[in-house]
Amino acid sequence: MTPTPTSTPATGIACTVRPWAQFPLRRALAGIRTAGFDAVALPVHGVTEVITPDSPAAHALEVGALIRDHGLRLVVLSHAADLDRDDERALATLRRQIDHCARLEVPTLVDMGCPEPVHGDRYLRLMAAAAPYAAAHGVTIAVKPHGGLTRSAADTLAVVERVGQDAFRACWDPGNLVHYGGEPPARGLAELAPYIAAVGVRDHPARGRNRAVTTGGMPPAITPGDGIVDFTGLYRTLREHGFAGPSAVESVTRLGTVEELDSEADRARRNVLDAMAGRVPDRPRPEPAIPARRSCSLVARTAAEDPIGTARPFDRFLMLELPLPWPPGMGTPVWETDRVPAALRSALRRATRRTEERGLTMKTFAAAPDPEYSTPGLLRIIRFDRAPGPAAPLSRTEHHVPTDQAPALIDALFAAPDADDTAASLAPFAAYRVTTAHRDLVVCTHASVDACCGTLGYPFYEQLRRAHGSGGAVRVWRISSFGGHRFAPTLVDFPEGRVWGNLTPDRMDRLVERTGDPADLMDLYRGWACLPDPGEQVLERELFRTYGWEWTSHHMSIHRTTDTLYHLTAHNPRTGTTHHHTAELHHLGPHPVLVGCDRVAGEVQRYTASLVTRSQGRP
Repeated sequence: MTPTPTSTPATGIACTVRPWAQFPLRRALAGIRTAGFDAVALPVHGVTEVITPDSPAAHALEVGALIRDHGLRLVVLSHAADLDRDDERALATLRRQIDHCARLEVPTLVDMGCPEPVHGDRYLRLMAAAAPYAAAHGVTIAVKPHGGLTRSAADTLAVVERVGQDAFRACWDPGNLVHYGGEPPARGLAELAPYIAAVGVRDHPARGRNRAVTTGGMPPAITPGDGIVDFTGLYRTLREHGFAGPSAVESVTRLGTVEELDSEADRARRNVLDAMAGRVPDRPRPEPAIPARRSCSLVARTAAEDPIGTARPFDRFLMLELPLPWPPGMGTPVWETDRVPAALRSALRRATRRTEERGLTMKTFAAAPDPEYSTPGLLRIIRFDRAPGPAAPLSRTEHHVPTDQAPALIDALFAAPDADDTAASLAPFAAYRVTTAHRDLVVCTHASVDACCGTLGYPFYEQLRRAHGSGGAVRVWRISSFGGHRFAPTLVDFPEGRVWGNLTPDRMDRLVERTGDPADLMDLYRGWACLPDPGEQVLERELFRTYGWEWTSHHMSIHRTTDTLYHLTAHNPRTGTTHHHTAELHHLGPHPVLVGCDRVAGEVQRYTASLVTRSQGRP
């Protein structure tokens, strides 16, 4: 294929929303504008996805209007090829994202490539089929170095040449090339430059005394210009080949407050402008400006931060045994690592997609195999489900299967559209079904995601495991990241789905054995993960205070009647008794917090709540 210069008009510098990932979209857009950018890019990894192929057109248009309201242009959308679908459906999905680009006048769709080389031929066919459709809509697809089929610049060039379409190009991301390919950040640039339609502006810190390039866990985010990437040389080479596409700043150094984040993004923009203008810094390249880590748990405790409302809500939870070590947090699921067999990774991706297709959310997490609970050669898989209707304890489906049968079991668990079909699909696995009722207390000890979960979570797990996790109905597991590191040690109580934090050995007995007044533990309560809104979790805590430990078996519904008044229904399925409450909830607005030990800035919504009236009736 003879390369042709991209026809995309020059779009200057954009910024992704990734640096503000812990903030609502409005605040991210405000930060981008405050930093002096006039354009924005929407990624699909490491953030809550904003526009996906499944987004209705009306939603995409609303997002586009919000971006324009902030004085910004949307110049890049992203896409991750769903190769777990059949070819026809995968192509339809990609075309829907191209349609979003067209309706929002976005010139570039950055694709994340093919993480599993086994799907390489299908990926190439998909892109060859989609490129003419993209061209007809004025969109260029740009594949990004992202491991797998596009691990290096040479790999990426081979993919572009094999697809052989003018509307299929490359996105140069030097930080990813260092991380995934383990190569110097400019290797292969000259050869790939004629095909580059976009730049992901990501730097990479030096490692070791000799500034050697190595691979491993995702490196700390740093501001472009502070690491080993020569952006001035990068843009010089691109200019020589007629580059006129968008450049999007991917990440900046995390500094602890959102105002500092805005300022650092402005510095990133100025650094990139200098590089584009060919200005070489007249000072030695600094070491990455990575501030000293702070204990986010200590900061939260010192500030007496109330943890209520921070339980991450999901409709489903999927827990599976995966041996340690687990990979660092990268904005992707813990099982997306080469240490997990490809067939199992594919099954888990299909499970996630099928859950999302039904309009549901799911958290998948790893549990470390336990000498007492686990069996060599077998893999435990537990699914917890929220029932439709009033919030209630979760249902459990548990299997302990031979490891090589785990992918088929997961497909059976998630393939059927209703309960009857699921029961039929699971029939071949009946011998591996676990029917014994257990209470599973899961403690986050994922130190490579956040230090507090290691320094505080693991010692607490050990004490809890010794005291309560052997020979009874209670099992205690160490698990991968569940969010809320600043409340370490943090624990989820299954099958209820209630989340606790700031735990200490002197109070754990009361939580496990449910003795004393639970009102004395409400300062540890993060909320009920069955409730999707932080304000609803605040209201539920008031009922927990009122009913005591018997509340854990109740079902609950919430209906908003005015701006501040709510009608709460508390139903006891054991007695058939239903109580009705009127409650007040006042929104106090957002409050800045330190989300993690790597100084990630975030915010939470604060509320006050009180129960006003109570009456009794029967359904």
